Amino acid sequence: MIVAREELFSWTKVAPTLAVIFVSPAILTVGCTMGMLVPFWFAVGTSIVAGATISLLIYLHGGAGAASHLSFAKLMDSCLGTAGSRFLASPLIALTQMGWFSVLITLGGGSASAITGIDRAFTITVFGAATAIVTFSGFSRLSRFTKVTSSLTAAFALWSLREIFVRGVSFHEMAYDPASFLFLSGLAIGGATSISTVSPDFVKSAKTKKDMRITAFGIVLPAMMFTLVAGNVMGAFTLMPDPVSALAVVGLPALANILLLLGSAAAASSLYPPSLALANIFKVKRNIATIPAAIGGIFLAYLGIVDQLSSFLRLIGILLPPLIGINIAEYYLISKRKPSLKPGINSRGVFSWTLGAATGLLPFGIPPINAIFASLASYLLVNHFCPPKPPERCPASTTQNKLVSFGMPK
Repeated sequence: MIVAREELFSWTKVAPTLAVIFVSPAILTVGCTMGMLVPFWFAVGTSIVAGATISLLIYLHGGAGAASHLSFAKLMDSCLGTAGSRFLASPLIALTQMGWFSVLITLGGGSASAITGIDRAFTITVFGAATAIVTFSGFSRLSRFTKVTSSLTAAFALWSLREIFVRGVSFHEMAYDPASFLFLSGLAIGGATSISTVSPDFVKSAKTKKDMRITAFGIVLPAMMFTLVAGNVMGAFTLMPDPVSALAVVGLPALANILLLLGSAAAASSLYPPSLALANIFKVKRNIATIPAAIGGIFLAYLGIVDQLSSFLRLIGILLPPLIGINIAEYYLISKRKPSLKPGINSRGVFSWTLGAATGLLPFGIPPINAIFASLASYLLVNHFCPPKPPERCPASTTQNKLVSFGMPK
């Protein structure tokens, strides 16, 4: 029996590290997009549903990592197999999280260009490289840095809201379409599942279930709600899909652009998960993997990912939720909170992920939720009707072939 051992912390240490990721210009941009597309109160209702759903997923999925004190990659070893985790889950995380890094450096680079008048492509490149240096330096420094950037983003959001309400809110009239609720919920939930999926990496050091409850529902939920609703107001008032464009309409002074620029440095935190994923794929040090992750994110920024934000959120909502579904099924229902490392590729997990992703493509309901339930149900059914062979008993004199299992110390 191998048990993960590391220093454990209460929610006061764990919660801020995760919650600050949700107070970023990227989440503001999601809120802006929602507020631009549908009536304001409709967008707010969608934000509430999205926030509650993501908090629940963090409690369940991140809670699996917290209870076993295992990272996301180690948890995926138990349902996809070591090779499946390395060559399926890790590439998906690398791609989607590099996308969020790209969104943030696009916003930050755009703000820098507006302030200085320098070519936007150049400022995006410099800004991306500068934030990558922070990620390269290590997690402890990154955590402290991200808390500062979230505070600056919150200050920018509050300032923007004040200016909008002082000038007299005049939201644009839009037709009500019930189908928009499902579409926008899918975008918001799908986009935020990128953080929910890697949440075990951020909360694996939590001490107790109480710490996880406070983290998910007491800290993350209000943080995400604040950022989304602030974005809803900006989008509904300006009809602009991102904070940089909204700035021009509202007419905030240059200082607001500086706050947004500094807040966008939260890109450093978005670069951490893909660096872990690439390190798992290529078996290199995490800080070294930061370099190709940053290059990939900068390239996506050149391609104009912010202009295709809805498509990007839709893609995340197809690829990542099935990973959450099979992980929840394995941890809580199959292995009974004692996940075991599976060598090679676990075909049951790969099949269930594929079915979940295919379900997410279907045009009904809320696609990310559909994908989670489809992958969870199929994983349970496949393991019930085609159970894996039990591991062979090893001779008492050797331990080389024993199944490595992870769990809480008794």
